[in-house]
Amino acid sequence: MKLRFAPSPTGFLHVGGARTAIFNLLHARRYGGQMLLRIEDTDVERSRQHHAEQIVSSLQWLGVDWDEGPVYQSDRLERYRERAEELIRRGAAYRCYCTVEELEAERLAAEAKGIPYRYSGRCRTAVAPAGTRHIVRFKVETGGIDFHDLIRGDVHFDADLIDDFVLLRSDGHPTYHLSVVVDDIDMAITHVARGDDHLSNTPKHILLFRAFGSEPPVFAHLPLILGPDRKRLSKRTGATSAEEYRDMGVVPRALFNFLTLLGWSPGGDREIFSKDEAAAMFDLSDVNSAPAVFDVEKLLWMNGQYLMRMTPEEIRPHLLPFLPRPVPDAELRALIVMYQKRARTLREMAGQMSFYFSGDEALEYEREAVEKHARGDDLAPRMRALYEALSNAEPFDAATTERALRNLAATLEVGAGKLIHPLRLALTGRSVSPPIFDVAVVLGKERTLRRLARFIDRLPAIAASR
Repeated sequence: MKLRFAPSPTGFLHVGGARTAIFNLLHARRYGGQMLLRIEDTDVERSRQHHAEQIVSSLQWLGVDWDEGPVYQSDRLERYRERAEELIRRGAAYRCYCTVEELEAERLAAEAKGIPYRYSGRCRTAVAPAGTRHIVRFKVETGGIDFHDLIRGDVHFDADLIDDFVLLRSDGHPTYHLSVVVDDIDMAITHVARGDDHLSNTPKHILLFRAFGSEPPVFAHLPLILGPDRKRLSKRTGATSAEEYRDMGVVPRALFNFLTLLGWSPGGDREIFSKDEAAAMFDLSDVNSAPAVFDVEKLLWMNGQYLMRMTPEEIRPHLLPFLPRPVPDAELRALIVMYQKRARTLREMAGQMSFYFSGDEALEYEREAVEKHARGDDLAPRMRALYEALSNAEPFDAATTERALRNLAATLEVGAGKLIHPLRLALTGRSVSPPIFDVAVVLGKERTLRRLARFIDRLPAIAASR
């Protein structure tokens, strides 16, 4: 068994393409087959090398691996021309010398009669001097075209409705139809899983396989991915490329898991599983034929689940691009532990850590937190007493700092919250954070005391601003 993912490098890796790649990979792995990556870049006007490189990079980031490739169709142009000539010799294809003007006249004539336009086939028997500019067309014969699709079931097309389609353009470049079939034959592809927008191409490809004397592969046409509005996924309804979700702070394991569930289910209520676990269960014939809905909120929930389950060491390389500067490993690990259960994305996690990266003199206090926790005539004395207690806390760890604060609260005969909430405001500028003693330890004794001293110094200005 051999499957392939064959994107055209005309843009970034779309989430629909990413799902197609995943489904091909999982089916191949389930049955011990191989996976080929083929870059279909014969559209010289729209294909770009940097897009090809971005597609490869996105697949690698996502965790889609392959056994062969990437193979570039642009390296195989002579092969397509050879096979087109072979079809001409067999009488299955012919050179068409019609000009653009002649074809346009045929189209307008059909339009005037109110009938669908089909090329007349008048060049099937035409002969022109050598060197005359031409294209190569496939000679479509009448009859039915039937095949079994793993997802859609039995499919029938009427060949009478198919035009004599183009195989080679006048510049010698192949069309999609010719290049994809030649490649699938040469590369021994046994199964073709692709989006159902290709369904109308499949009868043409089956005719080409048969003309070359080859057995067509098994086809599986994947349903569309829709946005929450039940319309085709677009920029308006959410990000559409894998890179956009990476930039949002989604970890690759979560996106892989989420895309796997767009049209397929392992059964039961299970939603979180690894790539290897999915590969042990996946089969293209189990994919739902109905369109799948891309629910961004569900993806963010799933990403949060992955962040909770991953180790700090697993999160670290994915988090680093979102941080404004390097962090010592031990401190970054402590930050991750504090926030991995509080964030749904890496970007959100990095934002929650911003207090750590703020300069001590630049830390801003949230107005709502100030209104709530920076009040009371005895606040300044309380904070000065806390400063002294923390100055004497040795070692400066969570247990010791908490004990020092609670002992002080007992001495002052106030609730511990009267010290904890202002301390949180002083250290983070916010009213919500992980346990404040863990925060203090990550900041370190020197930065903790410096921020607390600054807060005390600013209390008169804070009171005056009310």
